[in-house]
Formats: sequence, structure tokens, C-alpha cells
Amino acid sequence: MRPDRRRHGIAAALASAAVVALLGGTSGGVLGAAPAGAEEPAEDPTTRVELDGAVLRWGINHESSNRAHAPDTYNFLSAGRVPDPGRGGTTLPRSSWQQREGDVRIQKWDGRRWRPATWKGLSTDTAGKPLGPPASGSTSGLRFTIASGEGYVDPAAGTAHVAWDGDLTVVYYSGMSMFHVSDPVLDVADGRGTLTATVSGYASSVDDPGSWAPVPGETVTLADLPDVDLGDAGPGGGLSVEPAYRGVTVDGLGQTTGEEWSGSFPGAFVAYMDRLGTAAFWFSSGSSTDPFKVPQPLAVSYDATGTDPAPTPTAPPTQPVIVNPTVAPPTADPAPGPAPVAPAPVAAPAPAPVAPAVPTVPAAPAVPTVPAAPVAAAPVAAAPAALPASTQLVAAAPTPAVPGPAPSWPWWLAGALLLAAAVVLLLPVPRRARVA
Repeated sequence: MRPDRRRHGIAAALASAAVVALLGGTSGGVLGAAPAGAEEPAEDPTTRVELDGAVLRWGINHESSNRAHAPDTYNFLSAGRVPDPGRGGTTLPRSSWQQREGDVRIQKWDGRRWRPATWKGLSTDTAGKPLGPPASGSTSGLRFTIASGEGYVDPAAGTAHVAWDGDLTVVYYSGMSMFHVSDPVLDVADGRGTLTATVSGYASSVDDPGSWAPVPGETVTLADLPDVDLGDAGPGGGLSVEPAYRGVTVDGLGQTTGEEWSGSFPGAFVAYMDRLGTAAFWFSSGSSTDPFKVPQPLAVSYDATGTDPAPTPTAPPTQPVIVNPTVAPPTADPAPGPAPVAPAPVAAPAPAPVAPAVPTVPAAPAVPTVPAAPVAAAPVAAAPAALPASTQLVAAAPTPAVPGPAPSWPWWLAGALLLAAAVVLLLPVPRRARVA
């Protein structure tokens, strides 16, 4: 091969190597190999945990386990949907009450632990004694549980969505007023949550005791949860939260405000109860049983092995209700109908050798922290406005990482190779000696 051709070939090879070095260093290599020392981008970790066995536990409030104002009538819970009696002013027979149906259970606190509720236990306190007057401070200590909840919880993102499939019935005055709660859903985001459900019931009237009309179901908020700590999403994890009530107001229903027990359940729920004629059971009305209306803590276990909290089962201590002297509050919430004779209260069973102590509540329980801006429920109109559908909350998408500056070494290597190619081209070619 002639020397000038060999020189051109060497220069071309050096120039090609310069291009390869430049492309490989700035793009990670033409064959996909990462430069030495480069790190793979880290994947965004997540703490989202899928749930399929979550358990919801809630006693609603102490009034729902209290003796009613009408003689020999009681407020209590029943699993499933209690059959429609077809007319007003009647009380629930034993055959229509259920302790369990599907994933729903009704439990009773016996002073030491939760046990399956019984028909007899609906009219006795946690020690098995007959319930005293409505404002006496003794209640039956009931709650409902719903298992097999499905959804997810993500403590790092602060979000959760859990749905349950089941029905229960809230019975007041032994059945003269009642409504159903179906398929509750928990949604949490940014430390705040809601428990929604479909409620349906029957309208009754004090003025017309025999009136009784089904009211179509609506999806409403049962509990606003202003301060939710999702806790640990691992096995045995869960949450317990106190629903908002004190300081919450409703308009147009004669609510008593400014006192220790003043407050309300969510406005949409109260509006629906107003259609049933029983709104006064769910906000401070000046009744002697106002302290019993405050919601009990609501708990969710993320699996069946989760911690089973034991909220204080006895009602707050009876205290005089101080109201505006210009307003004459009733001493009791109105009964939805007449006071029919219900089954007589069951006498307390014989005491055990050591009577279990009944948990009590401090004389002046601490008032939960209230945000700077008071929470106000939606005004209650004669006909409640349409409510927004429940929204599933999801975690925000992670922010993509910003690539760093390209390394400078490929430019130096490419420049050196190009310079070498130029030098090769500039070198003089030795001449061959001629033969005479």
C-alpha cells in the first residue's frame, strides 16, 4: 500500500474514534453502556398497601345506646335491615332484631371486653343492670363492626380509600323511629377524612303517631374526621379518630350553641334526619341528653388482626344544661310517636364473685382542639340539595428527576483524537529512491 493511502486510513480511523467517544460519553454509549461511575435513577418508593380485610368499628354515639324518653323504650343497633313494620307507633319484636348479618356484627361492652350483643342486653347497662332514666349516665354500650373492607392506605402520601359492603339499622324508641346505614366508605387525604354511607329510613310525626312513610335513600356524610393519623399500614395497623361535632352548627332547627356539649353531626346527615322527623337527636337541642349526642371515636383496623380499641363505653356525666335564658329549651327530644308498651326491661343477672368495674369518664373531659376557623356544617334546607358523589383519593404522581450536566471527558478525548488525525495528515511522506 502506498504511504499516503496508509496515512489517510490512519487519520480516518482516529476521526471515527473521536466521534464514537463523543457520542458514547454524552448519551451513555452507542451500545447502551453507562459511563463509568454513572448511577441508575432510583425508583420512587411507595408505602401504598392494598387492603381486603379492613374492619370498621363505631358506636356512633352514646344516645344510640341510651334509654329513650318514652316509657319502656330504648335506642339500639341491629345488624342488617330491620323489616318495615308498615305503620308508625310500633315497637320492634324480638324476631326482627339481629346480632349479625353478613360482615356486620353488633357488640356490647361488658366492662372489660367486647362481646356479641343479645336481645336482653339492649335494655341493660355494661354491668347487666336495667338502664336508668335517659339522663342518668347508664347506657347499654353498643357498637357495630363491619369486616372485609377493601381499598388501600398510603401513610406516606396521607391518603386512604376503604369501602365496606353491609347494612345495619339504627333503632330509636324501640322502633318508633329507625333508619338504615348501607355500604360505608372511608376517604382520607392530607390529614382529613370522611365516612360516607347510603342512609334510608321512614318518616314519622309527633302530631300524627300513625304516620309512617318510606324515604328514598341518599348518600351522605356520617362523620367528618378533621385530624386523621393513618398510623402503620403493616399487619395489625389501623387508625382511631374522633369525629367533628363540638362547634359544628346547623341553621334553621333551633340549635343550642355556645355550651360545652353544643355541636352537630354533618349537615347533610342532619338534613336527612329532618326528613324523618328526628333531626333533634343529632345536634345540641337543649335536651337533658345533649351530652350523649357527641360521637364516639371511630376506629379502622387494616386487617382482622389489628388492634381492637375500647372507647369509653359509658356516657359523659350528667350536667345541668345552661342555655340562653330567653329560650326555653325542652327537657327531652320529642318522641316520634306515642309510647306503646314494649317488653319489660330484663332484670340484671346475678353478679359475679368480683364485679367488673364499669369504666367512667372524667368529670370534665378535655375539649378536643378546634381549628382556628370554626367548622360549620352546610345549612339545612327544607329539601336537602344534591350531594357530591364520594371521590376516591389517590397519591400524587412523583416528580421526575432532573438529569445532571453531561460529563466533559468525552470532549477532551474526541479533541485529542481529531488532533492526532490532523498530525498524521500533515506529516511528510518519505519518497522512494529511484533505481537507475
